Amino acid sequence: MQSSCCLPKSSRAFYTSMAVLWLLSMTRRRTNAWTLATQFSSSHYQQLHRRNSRSSSSQTLLRSSKSSSSPVLSADEATTKTDITTQQSAAAATRIIVDDDSFVKPDRDLRKYRIIQLHNHLKVLLVSTQLSPGSVGTEAASVHVQAGHFDDTIPGLAHFHEHLLFLGTHKYPSEDEYEGFLQTFGGFSNAFTDMEDTNYYFSVTTEANGNQTSPGLQGGLDRLAQFFIAPTFDPQMVDREISAIDSEYRNALSSDAWRNFQLTKSTCDPSHPFAKFGCGNRETLTAKGLDYLLQELHTFWKTYYQTFNLRLSVVGHGSLDALQATVEETFGALAPSSETSRRNGASLPNQLFQRENAVYQTPAYTPAQLGTMRRILPLTEMRSIKLLFPTPPLDDPALDASKPYRTLSHVLGHEAPGSLHALLNSLGYIQGLSSGVAIDTSDFSLFSLSLSLTPKGMREQGTVLDLTFQWIALLRNIDASTLSDYHDELRQISEMSFKFRENGDPTDFCSSASELLFDDLDDPGRLLVSQSETSELNMDVVTAFMDRLRPSNCVIHVHDSDLNETMSSDGDGGEWMQEPWYGAKYRVERLAAEQMKEWEYPEQYDSRLQLPKLNEYIPTDFSLRCDDNADESKSQQSTATTETTASEKDLQTPPVLLVNTPQLRLWHKMDRYWRVPRAFIRLALLSPKIYSTPRTMTYSRIFQRVLNDDLNSFVYDASVAGCNYKVSSSPFGYRISVRGYSEKLPFLLDTLTTRILSLIEEMKQGDHVLCSKFDKAKESLLRETKNYRLDPPHEVAGYNSRLLLEENVFYLDNYIAEMEGSDAEKDPLNVAECATVVEECFKGRVQCEGLCMGNIDENGARVVANVLDRHFLTMTRGLSEAEMPRFRSMKLPTRDEAVQIFDKSVTERPFPVVYQDVAVSESEENNAVEVVLQAGCELDLGYPGIAILDLITHMAYNSAYSALRTKEQLGYIVSAAARKTAGGAWGMSVIVQGSVALPEVLEQRVEAWLVSFRNELEEMSAEDIADEASGVVSQLMEKEQKLSQEVGRMFGEILSTEGLSNRLREPTFDRLERLAAELTVVVDDVEEDVGVTGGEPGVVNKHAASSGRRLTAARLKERVLDFFDEHFMPTSPSLRAMSARVYNKNARNEYEAHLGRSGVLSSYSDMRHFKQYISTWPNVPYAKADVKF
Repeated sequence: MQSSCCLPKSSRAFYTSMAVLWLLSMTRRRTNAWTLATQFSSSHYQQLHRRNSRSSSSQTLLRSSKSSSSPVLSADEATTKTDITTQQSAAAATRIIVDDDSFVKPDRDLRKYRIIQLHNHLKVLLVSTQLSPGSVGTEAASVHVQAGHFDDTIPGLAHFHEHLLFLGTHKYPSEDEYEGFLQTFGGFSNAFTDMEDTNYYFSVTTEANGNQTSPGLQGGLDRLAQFFIAPTFDPQMVDREISAIDSEYRNALSSDAWRNFQLTKSTCDPSHPFAKFGCGNRETLTAKGLDYLLQELHTFWKTYYQTFNLRLSVVGHGSLDALQATVEETFGALAPSSETSRRNGASLPNQLFQRENAVYQTPAYTPAQLGTMRRILPLTEMRSIKLLFPTPPLDDPALDASKPYRTLSHVLGHEAPGSLHALLNSLGYIQGLSSGVAIDTSDFSLFSLSLSLTPKGMREQGTVLDLTFQWIALLRNIDASTLSDYHDELRQISEMSFKFRENGDPTDFCSSASELLFDDLDDPGRLLVSQSETSELNMDVVTAFMDRLRPSNCVIHVHDSDLNETMSSDGDGGEWMQEPWYGAKYRVERLAAEQMKEWEYPEQYDSRLQLPKLNEYIPTDFSLRCDDNADESKSQQSTATTETTASEKDLQTPPVLLVNTPQLRLWHKMDRYWRVPRAFIRLALLSPKIYSTPRTMTYSRIFQRVLNDDLNSFVYDASVAGCNYKVSSSPFGYRISVRGYSEKLPFLLDTLTTRILSLIEEMKQGDHVLCSKFDKAKESLLRETKNYRLDPPHEVAGYNSRLLLEENVFYLDNYIAEMEGSDAEKDPLNVAECATVVEECFKGRVQCEGLCMGNIDENGARVVANVLDRHFLTMTRGLSEAEMPRFRSMKLPTRDEAVQIFDKSVTERPFPVVYQDVAVSESEENNAVEVVLQAGCELDLGYPGIAILDLITHMAYNSAYSALRTKEQLGYIVSAAARKTAGGAWGMSVIVQGSVALPEVLEQRVEAWLVSFRNELEEMSAEDIADEASGVVSQLMEKEQKLSQEVGRMFGEILSTEGLSNRLREPTFDRLERLAAELTVVVDDVEEDVGVTGGEPGVVNKHAASSGRRLTAARLKERVLDFFDEHFMPTSPSLRAMSARVYNKNARNEYEAHLGRSGVLSSYSDMRHFKQYISTWPNVPYAKADVKF
């Protein structure tokens, strides 16, 4: 379990100008912020394969929710309660609120839906995936509780309560039971505590078995249900979990996102619960003693964790009837409660917005806080202005139907010519602009307009604010007809998006849907479409909402890294203050009455500000290319209503090579399975120029920014209408992606490629507008690059280990030196040279890999080939094999080899090679280590080795988390995962970040865990290990949920051959199936020589395991132990390991004490020198390991 105390999610609140899609997903999985530092798509932390990655302790930005809190029963009470409720369940019938035939669904949603209410009044959404028997997919469930930190009686109580629920129930007392069970089925669990809500969710990956509920889903639901029946709240675990909360809190102290969010809260009216500190820490949780804390925990559970305040959603492969029976058996045991939802009934009937300030009876922002400007000192280099306007809650009856905030946000955040964005961008004042509802609660929301500024823009902030309020005033005075046209346009896009929406991740769907079940819809069958539907605008409502967007009802946040506390306040500026929980430093200035009047009623408007035109790029042709052929049309009619065997086979059919020339390999697959009018064009232009020096790489990144900036005016409307592009640079070359509704895709591709070439020519001529864009892009890249140094210590450690593990890697300082400093002053970057470098990447020695997939036929794919040939390839020559950019992984030394390189003293440490660093941020309290244990290269490992590595790391994750985080409390961030580096070396990465121990102590504990994990593996039965392997196989064989996932997998296989010799360039599209065969265990105990393995006993699988035998559980366990003993056991003579340490600022003395020690590297120069003593691994991928020379 990894739970998180989230920033507000605004799952239905944050609508940028493009946010008109159904059910905005809530991303709670950790994303790696080192995007610049980890340029290799095949390197750094990767999942071994296509799978649902486990959720981690991420901090989701800008989400809103409703809250809750409460306690536990004794074992006797729990038993009595369960017995009584079970008897009641037998006597009382479940009520079907709405069944599948009454659900409004997207065209290609083949799932079946049902909403029920159990005898105990719990409302449940059931979703049957209708997956074909034998297919593998994700099942999931989520419980949403209307209780969060707004309900805290102790700061952090709701968050702490959420943590403790995972540590045991009376039926399942073991703290590892829940997560361990889910892991066996390739699943995970997580939760988040929000302002007014708490959400629990899990997933399992299972094989569909007719209409039956799978054992994985059945067991997961039973364990989750016990959270709401009889949690233990074991007092012996309280102090330990307080440490976890405190560690989570301290991890966020150096995060500007958390600091700014809490500052927004802490500076509102203190009588409103929005002002509360939700995360909690040791000080707040123990202030009145542990007995009081336990008492409040029980009260919180009893008060809020009742069926009237819960909603459950379940996605499973079984039939609706089977899923219903499972829910009745598990969640039917909850005690009944008859109260109504405590927030929906709150209203003030004498006002237009009846729910505004109705729940808490006081506004979050009063005149005392409004009409002010806060100047804030960020930790990272940041320049931004954010306008926050208190507005009614989004689910207010006056707003819920027409959703006018979407239309207002769309116009305010528009980026077409004449918009505020376009004007400020042309002046070189902004990097970006966004608008929408940033925070939404049950009785108020905050509408936001945010501007990311350049240094020039910050210097001209007065002009920026003048123009911003002119833009708002222009919109406030818009005529009803024009605004209705914008509203209808968005409604059309929203309806189109819903009509062709594909199913996404079931876990995210469940998490969002369980919250949606609280919506009091007149027609529950419209649950899915409710967030996409809008009625006609009510101009009285629009006017009232717009009236809130005034300076007197605004709080302005100015984040400026050029400020410092020594600056004296001027005008009405107050003294510097510090937010008490996260330490953000700020000062408050009250806006002058004259200034507010000038902004609210501009005497004149800048003539360059013009309302946007209506969108001309909304598609109207949704025909399917696969239906153009009459024979194909007939065969596809059945698949519009059911997934037949034929369509399943089509999903497994790989792309075909349509064009094969020395300069271009273009693959094509016309979709017949997903049947949506979307297409994808993926291109990879391989060039040896792009990563030849730090300067060329820097130019490529700058050009990427200039291009996106320049193209915005050309393609913004197309992107709003669902057609998007992306151009990015990697060490291999440029990546171009064009996706969206197929009708408009040719236009977008032609516009994009044409503009790339013309932009290069204009930059070579020194166009003054492009020179300005170049300078802005360079400033942006420099700021971003320097900010990477301020990332969390575990991410810095990950970057540093990459520097050591990969042969040819440029350092952050190499890039910075190209943009600032003495070298940059001597030889500054310039537009003309940038154009010359980029021209070589596009028109010099180039080789292109491409994929056209989706609603695009062969003729359409050949049109793409002609565009590429006309714009790029006719002017280039192909790459010879000798010119191919190739990257290799370094081979870490064994302990004996390290002694030869250094001396015997390296054996005194757990891991002989260490790279150490010091965190840059003064506020960083955490230390971190990443221990990397190399298993070998793909050529040596082959399918068998990669499969066993996957299985070991699959089991290692929970073991490391339980030992190092839950029990030892070494830090909030703990993980163990497979890691691949560029060049094809694999291993296991173990990460620990926390404030309680120095890096060298963390290394010792990682070493001890490795020994204990080996013992765990030894003690596991062969059958248990086989069950874990079954979970991995399920993840490998999991069916894609939508077209984009299939495209990603296919193009990933194509890219895996990038840089290889011609004889190794055939993609292995069945790689996952072949890998799964290596872990497929037979049920009987006899190994038979059958030549191929996998599948059911007696059934020959087309993919052979390397052993040529059917794999038994006993043999699998033996392979696991042998692999671990050779590669990961600390005492193994074959162990190849390193540790990347990051010390916090307060531990600098310890860092300095290790300077110069044998085997301890402390600089990039040290690493470059060390690499001269070690060799590299072969780079043949494991999918080609059986290809003989």
